[in-house]
Amino acid sequence: MKYAVYTKWAWDNGVPPANELQSMMRGFKDSKGNTFAPEEVLWWQIDEKHHQAVIIYPSKEIADAERAALEASRKESVQDNKNQMVEEYVGPIVMQLSEL
Repeated sequence: MKYAVYTKWAWDNGVPPANELQSMMRGFKDSKGNTFAPEEVLWWQIDEKHHQAVIIYPSKEIADAERAALEASRKESVQDNKNQMVEEYVGPIVMQLSEL
């Protein structure tokens, strides 16, 4: 069963431009130096100071395996980018239209 992680972030200095956000994701590696394992990552801006994101993993096991690297990346981002997570929800995907 696929697994999703949803987050909302606040940026003290405003949400960076799309090219900067894309650059952040290009450089992300897991704790073993492998590239990020989700099927999809979507980020969208909701206002000048906030963005939301959803990460879709092929399974809970893969999501759990990525968790340590994701947490480390978040900790670094908070320090480097002056942003903070406002909320997070995680759980199994119960319906995906493209999979029907």
